[in-house]
Amino acid sequence: MARIIPPMQNSRSSESREGESAIGQKKRWGVLLIVHGSPDEKGNVHALKTFERLRNLFDESFPIEIGFIEHALPEVNVSLARLVSHAEGVALVPLLLFDAGHSKSDMAEYAEQAQRDHPGLHLIRDWAFGTDQTVVSILLDLLPPRDPQIRETLILIGRGSLDPNANASLFYQGRRLWERRKGNLPHFSFISVTEPRLSDVLETLDPKAQDRIVLLPYFLFEGVLMDRIRALGESFRLRTGFKGEVVVTPPFGDHPLLLDHLARRIRRLLKLGRTPLPKWPVLNLEGESVSDAIPGKERSTDDNAD
Repeated sequence: MARIIPPMQNSRSSESREGESAIGQKKRWGVLLIVHGSPDEKGNVHALKTFERLRNLFDESFPIEIGFIEHALPEVNVSLARLVSHAEGVALVPLLLFDAGHSKSDMAEYAEQAQRDHPGLHLIRDWAFGTDQTVVSILLDLLPPRDPQIRETLILIGRGSLDPNANASLFYQGRRLWERRKGNLPHFSFISVTEPRLSDVLETLDPKAQDRIVLLPYFLFEGVLMDRIRALGESFRLRTGFKGEVVVTPPFGDHPLLLDHLARRIRRLLKLGRTPLPKWPVLNLEGESVSDAIPGKERSTDDNAD
């Protein structure tokens, strides 16, 4: 049976010793980068190019693969099998912004399937990185400079999720962004699944009350939803006769700061040799058990440092 290394404990000294011990026992580790995938092929091409740039940050002999949850190839289980052919331990690393269904449920299912398919395999996993401070630094880099003379409305846009913690995380990051950029507080919106929708937020804006509207998608890659955001921005301009500037910032999955940050997270995960505690609380409103991670994993409300 595959050995799933349990989560880190609270003692920093024990984390270090156990992590070093776990890694020290392995002859070879591999990393599987898990990406959602897009029905728009340009989004998958963007993800694959990003993966190549990330892989270049490691030694060329280091085994690292990419696997798509849906819409694109290679599938996660296919890439996992390729890694297992030359690695005794695999780190599952989600290239996902927030810990919603794919991170909480799909990742656990991949681990369980690996237990069945690859007896003796050691597994550790990471969590989504979208609440890391580095992402706020990237948003600041993408935004135009704030000018007190320019009347600006900034709208932060998430994909939207059925998971309340994932949706709340967008507001968390937006507040951190404001603390560093100041100006007017950003508006918050979603392009899918939940409210407030971007289209509704745009409806509330007075085109005569601002000089610049900045649409800030919290997205990693190009795709259908990025196209929808750009179309809504252009529709606002045409419908209202807005004479100012409409800025749509690009997705940031391939931003150099993010690539460096992901590489550091991967190296830290392998050094520790254990699955870290998640950065989100588990809401269990009906008193039922919640499967939120690798089997046997403790639940935690810890908000780990970046």
